[in-house]
Amino acid sequence: MNPMIINIKLRTCCFTTGIQVLIYILLFCCTMLLPSLLFAQPMHLNVPFQSANSNVYDFPLTGGLNNPQFSEIDLNGDGIKDLVYFDRQGDVVVPFLNGGTSNTVDYSYAPEYAHRFPEVENWMLLRDYNCDFIEDLFAYRYDSNTGEAGITVYEATRDVQNNIVFTKVKNIIHYHLKQQTQLLNLFNSPMELPAIDDIDGDGDLDILNFSASGGYIEMYKNESQENGYGCDSLIYVFNDDCWGRIFESNAGSNYLNLSPDIDSCSHNQGWSPVKSSLHFGSTLLTLDMNNDGTKELIIGDLTYPNLSLLSNSGNPDTAYMTNVDYLFPQNSTAVNINAFPAAFYVDVNNDGAKDILAAPNTGSNSVDDENWYYSNTGTANFPVFTFQQKDFMVNEMIDLGTGSAPAFVDYNSDGLMDIVVGNDYSFINTSTEETYLVLYENTGTVNAPAYTLADTNFANIKQYNQRRLKPAFGDLDNDGDQDMILGTENGQLIYVANLGTAGTPSFPGISANYSSIDVGQNSTPQLIDVDRDGDLDLIIGELRGNINYYENTGTPAAAVFSNTATSETFGFIDAKLPGYLEGNSAPFLFDIAGEYHFFVGNEVGELWHYNNVDGNIMGAFTRVNSTLDSLDEGEESIVTIANINDDEALEILIGNKRGGLSLYSEFLLSGIHSLSSAKNSLSLFPNPGAAFINIVFEKAVNSEASIIISNLQGQIVKQKNSWIDQNTELDIFRLPPGIYILTVETAKGTFTKKMIKR
Repeated sequence: MNPMIINIKLRTCCFTTGIQVLIYILLFCCTMLLPSLLFAQPMHLNVPFQSANSNVYDFPLTGGLNNPQFSEIDLNGDGIKDLVYFDRQGDVVVPFLNGGTSNTVDYSYAPEYAHRFPEVENWMLLRDYNCDFIEDLFAYRYDSNTGEAGITVYEATRDVQNNIVFTKVKNIIHYHLKQQTQLLNLFNSPMELPAIDDIDGDGDLDILNFSASGGYIEMYKNESQENGYGCDSLIYVFNDDCWGRIFESNAGSNYLNLSPDIDSCSHNQGWSPVKSSLHFGSTLLTLDMNNDGTKELIIGDLTYPNLSLLSNSGNPDTAYMTNVDYLFPQNSTAVNINAFPAAFYVDVNNDGAKDILAAPNTGSNSVDDENWYYSNTGTANFPVFTFQQKDFMVNEMIDLGTGSAPAFVDYNSDGLMDIVVGNDYSFINTSTEETYLVLYENTGTVNAPAYTLADTNFANIKQYNQRRLKPAFGDLDNDGDQDMILGTENGQLIYVANLGTAGTPSFPGISANYSSIDVGQNSTPQLIDVDRDGDLDLIIGELRGNINYYENTGTPAAAVFSNTATSETFGFIDAKLPGYLEGNSAPFLFDIAGEYHFFVGNEVGELWHYNNVDGNIMGAFTRVNSTLDSLDEGEESIVTIANINDDEALEILIGNKRGGLSLYSEFLLSGIHSLSSAKNSLSLFPNPGAAFINIVFEKAVNSEASIIISNLQGQIVKQKNSWIDQNTELDIFRLPPGIYILTVETAKGTFTKKMIKR
C-alpha cells in the first residue's frame, strides 16, 4: 500500500463515522497482513522415521552431526540442565531439552531455541562466568577491523518468558601482562578448543590456550575476584607461559614432554624437550579427577585418534603434570576417533555426576563413529569413565556422514511421497570411504506420512565409486515410471534408467557421462519442464554458483540434451556470496498454483526464493523476501519441496554438509488458492482415485473453467476446458499411477489440490 494513500485515509478518518473508521482500519490491516497470508512462518515438522528393524528414531530431523561441541544450559528455565551442541561443520546450534529423569538419558529435539543463540563460528562453549547459574557463551571470533583472532563472550540472561537471551559483553577478550596495563589480544586459533574453567579455584573463569607458536600451554588468569568484582568480570592477566610444565613435542603425534620438577620449564636448566616448529592443533578440557582442588587435563591432537589424560601433582597456583595416560580412559575402551578428538564434560544421564562425550573436532566422519559416550560410574568428585557407545545421539537421527542431498519422489507410484537421499561420502574405516543413496519409503498414509529405511544402497550405486551424489527424478522415456539422474562431484551426470514398472521399479545399471554434460564440479540437477512444452528439461547447479539450463530438444519419450547449456546464467542468479570462492548452487523449480517458483540453496546454507519465471526463462528472476530467509541448516543446503500430508501447506526438506535432514511445514506458498478459499474451497473425491475423480466445491461455481493436471516435474499430462458446477466428474483412467497437481482456473479464482491416481 502506498504510504501517501494511508496518510490521506487516516486524515479523512477524522471526519467519518465510527463504522467508516473501522472499515478503513480493517482494509489497512488486511493489506498489511497479505504477505503473511501468502508466506506463513515455516516450522519444523515432526514426522516419524524408523530403521529397517523398526527402531523409531527419537530425533531423526536434527540435520545430522559431524563435529559437535557439547555444553549444558537450562534453555527453558525449568531448573534442569539441557544439552546443546554446536557443530563446527556449518556453524549451527542444535538444542535438546532434558526430560530430567534420574539416571536416564532423556532428551528431545528443541529447534525453537536455536535462533536464540548468536551467530558464531568454529567453536562455542557455554560457561557461567558471572555466577548467576546461567551459562554464558564463549566462542571464537575474528575481527576483520583489527585483524585479531580471539575469543568473544556473550552474557546469558532470561526474558519475561524465562527464555535465554544472549548479549555480547566482549567483542574479543584482551589481557595485560603482570605489572602492566597495556591490553593485548588473547590469541586463539580457530582450529583449537581452549579450556575455560576455574583453574586456580578462586571462583572466576580462567583460560588455558596453546601459544600462537604452539607447544606450550598458556594460562590467562581472571583477576575479577582479586579486583573486588566477585565473579562478574573478565579481567585477564598473562599468568603462566608453561602451564602444567608440559610441552607438546612432535607434530604428527600426541607425545607430551613432562618437566622433571615443578619449577622447571624449557627455558630453565635441567629440561630440554624435543621441539618441533609445527603445532597442528589441540583440544583442551580440564577437570578434577581426584577431588584435590587441582585440575587434570585431557588433550586431543589434530593428527592422533586418541585422547590423553595428564595427572596434576601440583597445586591450584602451579600445575605440574607428572603422568600421561595416552589411551584415555585406561579402565575402559579407549577413545579412538578418526581425527582430532575433543572431550566435553556434561551430565548426560541425570545422575548428578558429569560424564564424558568425545567427538571429532574437524574433518568428515562415518555415520556411526562420531560421538563417543562414557558414563561416570564413579562419583561427581571421583569420576570413573566407562564406555557406553560410540554413536551417541547420531544413532537416533538421520545422518549419512558428510553431505546429504534429498529428493522427494513417489518411487513406487503408490501415491505417497518417498525420500531418496545421496551423500558426499562417509568413512567405513580410517582409510576407506563410500558414497551411496538411501531410500526412506513412506509407509504411512496420505494424511499421516511415516518413513521407513527401505534400502541403504538404492539402485546399487555404491559399486560405482562416485562421490557427492545428488539424485533427481523424472520419466525421461515416457513409460510411466521414474527414471533417475545423478549429479556428481566431477560435474558430470549419471543416467539410471528405470527398467521396471511404475509399481515395481528396477535400476539394473547406469549410463555414465550422460549426454556429455559437464558443469565443472558438484553438479546438482533437477528434471522439470522448464519451458512447459511437454518434455523434461534439466537445470543444474554447480560449484561456481551459477545455474545451467539445458533444454530438451527431443520428445517426452526420447530426451535429447546438447552438451552445451542453453543458458549458463539461468535466472541471472549467482549463489556465491562476496568473499567466497565457492557457491554450490542447488536449484529447485516448483509449480505452485500454475506459477513457477524458483528456490536455490548455496554454499553457506542460505535458501533463496524467486518468482517471475514463467515467460522469462532467459531473463532475470525476481528475488522474493520470504521466511525462507530465516532458515539456516548449515553449509551446502540442498532443498526439495512437496506436499506430503495432503494439507494446504507445502513441506520443504533440506539437506546439508553435516549429512542430515531438516523438514519444515506451514510453508503456505499457494497464496492464490489460500485467498480464494476464503470464498470457496476445493476437494477431490475419491482421492486416491482409479478411473475417475470428483471435483467438489464448497459452493457452486457454475462457470467455464480450465482443468489442468500436471505431474511433479511440471509437465501437463491432461488439460481440458469444461463447465464446472459444484460437483464435476473427471476421467483419469488413462493416467499412470502417481501423484499429480490438479489446477482449476475459473473467473472467480484459481484452485489447486494434490491428486493421487492409483
